[in-house]
Amino acid sequence: MAATAWSFYNSFREYIGNGQFDLDGTSVGFYISLHTSAGSANVNNAALSTYASLASEVASGNGYTTGGASVTARTWASVATDKYRFDSTAVVWTATGGTIANIKYAVVYQSGGKLVCFSKLTTSQFTLAEDNTLTVTPSSSGIFELA
Repeated sequence: MAATAWSFYNSFREYIGNGQFDLDGTSVGFYISLHTSAGSANVNNAALSTYASLASEVASGNGYTTGGASVTARTWASVATDKYRFDSTAVVWTATGGTIANIKYAVVYQSGGKLVCFSKLTTSQFTLAEDNTLTVTPSSSGIFELA
């Protein structure tokens, strides 16, 4: 599977410009949730601004919990002159007791629900077979860089 690069939601651009994100603080968490091909995770939907505005999250169970998984060990740091990177460790789901069905998109959002970005993990939705894992790993450039 070749995932697409993370794409910002339009609302994130506004939120970051208004100083509504604390990218390096510990008081706010970030999460990655999984969504189906029927989902409204696509950035072209101008109405999307919060996690609650998304539709068609994959079903809870078998190793996936509604709301997704916490983005851990995240950093917001200078990586070069005039370049900052938002990064984290990989997020892993393991299908246990059954499959995790119809996965297509991964969405990053802030606790409280403000959307950050999404990636299309594959061109058509897939099912994670029991005892298999799905690992969403940021690229060598992190989740995103601002230069």
